Amino acid sequence: MYKHKARLTPRRREILILIAKGYNNDEIAKAMGLTLTNTKLQKWRLYCYLGDIHTAVDAVYMGLKERLLDIKDLSEAIREKIYDRLNEKQKHSYIQTR
Repeated sequence: MYKHKARLTPRRREILILIAKGYNNDEIAKAMGLTLTNTKLQKWRLYCYLGDIHTAVDAVYMGLKERLLDIKDLSEAIREKIYDRLNEKQKHSYIQTR
C-alpha cells in the first residue's frame, strides 16, 4: 500500500471540521472555494495524516482522539455514529478478553 507523508495543514484541519459537521465532498468544495478534485485530494491526504483510515467517521474519531476536534464541532448525526463506533469497539474488546 502506498504511504503518503502527509501533514496537517490549516486547510486540512478546516476540512476535518467540515467533515465533523456532516458536510459531503460537494459541500466542502463550495464552502472552501475548492474544486471537487482538490477536495478529494485534500481529504485523502488528511486521511493519510490521521492513519490508515478510509471513512469520514474514522477521520472524525481519530480527530477527536488526537484532540484536533472538539465534541462541539460534531453534527448530531456524526456524534451518533461515533457513539455507535465506540460502543462497538467496547463490545469487541469485551468479547476478546472473555
